[in-house]
Amino acid sequence: MRKSLLFLSFILVGALACFSQTKLGLKFSPLFSSHKISLKSDQLEVFQGKTATRMSIGLIVDHPLTDTYFLSSGLIYLPKRVSINLEEEDGGTAPTNPFESYDLNYLQVPLSLKLFTNEIAPDISLFFQVGLILEFKIFEQALNEDYEFISKFNFFDTAAIIGTGIEYRLGINTLFFTGISLQKGLINIINRTNPEYPLVIRNQIVSIDVGMKF
Repeated sequence: MRKSLLFLSFILVGALACFSQTKLGLKFSPLFSSHKISLKSDQLEVFQGKTATRMSIGLIVDHPLTDTYFLSSGLIYLPKRVSINLEEEDGGTAPTNPFESYDLNYLQVPLSLKLFTNEIAPDISLFFQVGLILEFKIFEQALNEDYEFISKFNFFDTAAIIGTGIEYRLGINTLFFTGISLQKGLINIINRTNPEYPLVIRNQIVSIDVGMKF
């Protein structure tokens, strides 16, 4: 299943890259990984752990729709950290280990729209980005084998993305860009807990994006 999704993602990126005037590029993004947590329970309370710093890397494709509107996609490797602290209340019983932390790795396929302004300085333009990101989990690991509360994470996730930045033309076919973006998870990444609790965790990513397009 995972190999099939990876193959289909490469086909999508390759198909977009075949069009003339389509730009291929590489993007590196130092990021801050956090999450929003919700648990409706009278016996257990959950708190978010520390924000983690990570680095994502990937291939991007910008396909022109007009002179200033571009369809932006790609294939991006994204690591995340999910950490929770559990506290019992009103006679409830917390797990043996009240702190749990997991490393999750995803392959992202962005489906977004980029709007470029006219040049604000010679060879420099502003851009704004908005869209959705499809995410497929390729790796999951608990930092401690004794964890027992979260039993399983969902294979699929999706997020909304909004961002802005600047693009600088270095040559006829070479562009440098940098910017900042926010990714807000839209669905619950938790598949099952033990015992069963209505735990909801949605990922949130803030990244500083740097890259080149050719």
